[in-house]
Amino acid sequence: MPRTSWITAGPLLLLVALAGCRDGVVSPNTSSQLAAPRGVAPAPMSLAPQGRPSLALSGDASDSASVDFYVGPTGGIFLAGNNAVIFPANSVCDPATSSYGPSTWDLPCTPLQAPLRVHAEVRRVNGGTWVDFTPSLRFAPSSNPARWVWMVMYTPEVTSATDDLSRFNILWANKIGGGTVDETPGDATLRTYVDTWLGISMRRIKHFSGYAIPGGRSCDQSEQC
Repeated sequence: MPRTSWITAGPLLLLVALAGCRDGVVSPNTSSQLAAPRGVAPAPMSLAPQGRPSLALSGDASDSASVDFYVGPTGGIFLAGNNAVIFPANSVCDPATSSYGPSTWDLPCTPLQAPLRVHAEVRRVNGGTWVDFTPSLRFAPSSNPARWVWMVMYTPEVTSATDDLSRFNILWANKIGGGTVDETPGDATLRTYVDTWLGISMRRIKHFSGYAIPGGRSCDQSEQC
């Protein structure tokens, strides 16, 4: 199973608080093919769903780091370099009993009942910061944004952004410096939101190994990068 990575730009210090593949169906026609679903562009934070976490990052951490943390049934907020992962309680599927893979992201699972050690490698590569996680995990599905796992990255460049927010899209990546994938064609809840005041990007994640905000081209889930 491919790994996942996060890419962003900058360091981090302060957080404030938690409240609370698609199968790209391309059907042949006599003269043409139906277009594959398109990705969902990043949006201002004002459009983020109710129940999202609220936090701020100051960007004081290193661009290159190795981080270990323990996540358990109570969840929590954990830093990896200048990035943060926010776990609500009972949001992590127990890897000993749950399956893993694109076809499983929305399947019910048994939540983790004891603390699990997670390792993160943070690297600055090709203008972005990549975070690669071990072990690969998936998260309990929910229709309530307050129950989602969120990833937040310090992206100070967004404070000077105008209309084009696409370069701040948080994408899945198979490894540090590897190809990136936009997961939103199959699920709009994975859309990235950007805060042009605080200089952060954030989105829901259903699983990890890793994520990224790269400067180059991204693929959708039907492509190989």
